Amino acid sequence: MTDSKIVNEHPDWDVYDDFTGVEPPRALHDPTLPVTLYDTLVPLDHEEQYVPNHLDADGTVHFFAAVDVSNEPDGDDLAHELRYFRAAQTDDGRLVHDAHPVMPLDSRGDYSFPRQTLETMLMDGDLDNAQELAYQTAQSHGLAFPEPEALPPLNTGVDYAFEVGVGDDGDPTLEAVKRWRDGAQEHEARQPIAQYGMSEEAARDQAELAEVRETRGLEAAMNLAESMAVSSGALHDGRDDPRFFTDGPPDPFSTNAERDRALDEETQRLTPVEPDAAVVAFEERFADSAYHLLQPVDPTVNYSFEVMPADPWTLELTADKWWLEANGHVGHEGQMLKTYSLESYEWEREIEREVAAMDRENLHRTYQDEGLETAMRRAEGIAVANGELNANRADGRLFTDGPTDRFTTAREAELTGLKDPQVGEPIRDITNDETAEMPGVRVPDADEPELGSWDELVAQQRDRVEPESDPHYWQMHYRAVETPEGEPLGTALFVTEFPQLPPDFDEYIEANGMDDSVYPTEARTLEMAHFANEDDARKFETEFRSYLVPGLLDGPELAPEVAKLEGLSGEWEDMDYRGIVAYMSGDRTVVREADDWHLHNPNTEREAREQFENPQPDLEL
Repeated sequence: MTDSKIVNEHPDWDVYDDFTGVEPPRALHDPTLPVTLYDTLVPLDHEEQYVPNHLDADGTVHFFAAVDVSNEPDGDDLAHELRYFRAAQTDDGRLVHDAHPVMPLDSRGDYSFPRQTLETMLMDGDLDNAQELAYQTAQSHGLAFPEPEALPPLNTGVDYAFEVGVGDDGDPTLEAVKRWRDGAQEHEARQPIAQYGMSEEAARDQAELAEVRETRGLEAAMNLAESMAVSSGALHDGRDDPRFFTDGPPDPFSTNAERDRALDEETQRLTPVEPDAAVVAFEERFADSAYHLLQPVDPTVNYSFEVMPADPWTLELTADKWWLEANGHVGHEGQMLKTYSLESYEWEREIEREVAAMDRENLHRTYQDEGLETAMRRAEGIAVANGELNANRADGRLFTDGPTDRFTTAREAELTGLKDPQVGEPIRDITNDETAEMPGVRVPDADEPELGSWDELVAQQRDRVEPESDPHYWQMHYRAVETPEGEPLGTALFVTEFPQLPPDFDEYIEANGMDDSVYPTEARTLEMAHFANEDDARKFETEFRSYLVPGLLDGPELAPEVAKLEGLSGEWEDMDYRGIVAYMSGDRTVVREADDWHLHNPNTEREAREQFENPQPDLEL
């Protein structure tokens, strides 16, 4: 996990200015955002300091940042406010974002609880709990933060609709509507289709357009709407701009006017670009880019080798593939080759930059001297050597998207040369193998534990041969139990395990104290036994711990079996973030039905032993 304090603790780190190996990525600016987003959506604040964040699978970056609200009309006397931001860059280049208030701050650098916990959760990828904690915090401050379950996804698309309205003269109208989001604002464009004498006529055409869209798609519906608009005079057939909507992002459909102007109507939207024009299109799109295509430029598919900053303390060497999509957009796929760490002294960082630049230069030199295939095979070898690519992958390609590559990888050549794929190793026959291990013979032990005793239970746990998971920090604790009517039942003994914390966590807390950076977000608990009071529970805990052997038999291993002996389920229950907060805050009252209360019988072990030693004979009547 990346520590969000790393950059702050090293003021001598100039986040991007001291990077001289290659051009830095272009920045995405929006005056309504408190950060600057780079091509990889890495947020840096106004002081060029890294802001902890989480980039989800949909390409949306999530982060918390302080906002100056002193000049806002409803800001009251607040100086700053912590807000939860979501931002994404759409395929057409728009930067879309929204924000929700979390808590007031005294200053931009105010790190009151739970700000650091929220940032740590994002860095750990725990987005759900971060949103839940932000919601609870906002509620406690009286701020409007939507419930996480009701939080709508960030709208990065473009929506189209056909709507009936009323014109300036009061007559019914039918319009095509286009809606999109840009920055934090919602926008719309309207194109009149026709005006009617009766609303029923407008509704009939609206229903027809909706049916065409449902059965034949958006383009067919928009082409029909365009024809209606031309027939009604709302749109001119020979207009200079052949588009249906002239505002907003590019539309995902072609108009009748656009096709009429094409040289070959048979190819419609998929008219191939002439080779020379494709080369020009590549060169224009990469004129101001941080990526540099290998020369000469190919009209179909191109490649590049670049060193780019993934964040202020990491550089990445990548091989990238580029092509033109049918809609004119640039397609891209990248393959990580190697990473370079800048988390060190300045002179060491400079050496890492030089090494990265040299590795990139060597790939370029190989391409110039020996050609594309040799250069790409060398890149493939670098990726395999650094664990970024599986040497034995079933798909031998370096890139899996876009047009067919102009080279063959070493793995593809290897797979092509294999006559029979290796499905699996043959089963070894050890029937006559003198080294084959003979089955063990069990000899009764005079000291064998008695049936039904704790010693037998512990022995069964110690004799298990399956490997155990790594040990974690765990605790035993008591909770007062009462019925739904409020009648006290006694005390329940619980075992709680924290898989994110090491076994020696108590020693860490004694030495360093508790802070947000070590606050657990995962835990599971098990109800082990019921007692009349807490004193009885403590005696039971002492006896329970006497059977444990650290590293061999720990509490979480033995607890489920003990719970079953006590008449309980012995099942672990996962704790959500609210449960962990309640546990940490001491809110431990448990509600149980009286029928579910199984009071511990201290004579259980003795009675089981007596039943084993003095079995009752069967009586025949």
